[in-house]
Amino acid sequence: MNPCEVHGDVLLRSAAGANRVLIVAPYIKVDALERVLGVISPDASVTCVTKWTPHDLASGVSDIQCRDVVIRHGGSFNLHSSLHAKYYRFDDIVLVGSANLSSAAMGWARFPNVEILCAPAVDFRAAAFERWVLQSARQISEHEFLLWESILQTAASDYEPTIAQPLSIDDWRPSARDPHHLEVAYHGSADQIASLDEQRAVLRDLQAMRIPENVGIEDLRVWVSACLLSSTFVTDVMALCGGHEDESSTVLAERYGLSIAEARRSRQTVMNWLIYLGLSGSD
Repeated sequence: MNPCEVHGDVLLRSAAGANRVLIVAPYIKVDALERVLGVISPDASVTCVTKWTPHDLASGVSDIQCRDVVIRHGGSFNLHSSLHAKYYRFDDIVLVGSANLSSAAMGWARFPNVEILCAPAVDFRAAAFERWVLQSARQISEHEFLLWESILQTAASDYEPTIAQPLSIDDWRPSARDPHHLEVAYHGSADQIASLDEQRAVLRDLQAMRIPENVGIEDLRVWVSACLLSSTFVTDVMALCGGHEDESSTVLAERYGLSIAEARRSRQTVMNWLIYLGLSGSD
């Protein structure tokens, strides 16, 4: 591969006529996605894995319309809450690197990013990587997609200064035991919560989620729901919710370096939030 060659041109040449396509990238823009899918076989099998947070969608680094584009191609569109890898496979051609699927990253923009996109080393276990990513990702239900659309409606209002601040969602998990207390504190009445520990927990949650100011109750719940679905810990709880509580707590404790008691409490807290927001069946 010529190091001076535009990454996007390499991607398009690799994708041309492909029958099996896997796109894995945290940030995907609809124009770049359509450009790549436009050169593959019309009957190709397409799988896309990406990562969404309220901030990413609101700030425009990722496009929610990408799901519709993949679905129109008969493909599978999936979310992975801890995704950072950039991985592209077209039949037997694999490319990896730093480049997300955007015009700037692919070199198609007027002021492109400095990126890497290349064939992996011979000892890279591509098949094992794919299995791991696909097993830990989840396909978005129509119910969840409507929630993400609602978050963009909230973001389209007058909240740009707040949205511009980065969300520290990846490592966050809900602290407040009663999710209703979040609404109480958001409206400036945290002192009405009897427990001081619960007051502190609610304020930590509000700080992590960076909810825009002056939103109505429905928009507030939509924003909180999207933050929950962006949290790695929460999505792990959702994936484990079919198992026994003790077994799930043990897995969470080992995965996140928690005591069994902490893991059990955090799991129960997450379930409280999911049930309160009507998300317990959206995974």
